[in-house]
Amino acid sequence: MNYNVLFSLEAAAELIRIAGAIGSAVSVLQAADRIRHKLEIDPADEGKLLSEGLYFIDEDPLRAFFLIDVESMVVEVTDFRIL
Repeated sequence: MNYNVLFSLEAAAELIRIAGAIGSAVSVLQAADRIRHKLEIDPADEGKLLSEGLYFIDEDPLRAFFLIDVESMVVEVTDFRIL
């Protein structure tokens, strides 16, 4: 069973800012989609634990930060950064 991957409003806004900063909305959106796909299947295995339930995953040119709710099978992407 797959996880439902949600992007917070802050994360979505950051994607738009990053796309403008690097000048390629296509590459940013493709990276975000690859991240979403990986997190749907096995978020804990795909990501690296930072602390207190916060994980990150890299997919050039992005780093995504996320939380996992195993009970409800939801992953919330809380923020993005440029690698």
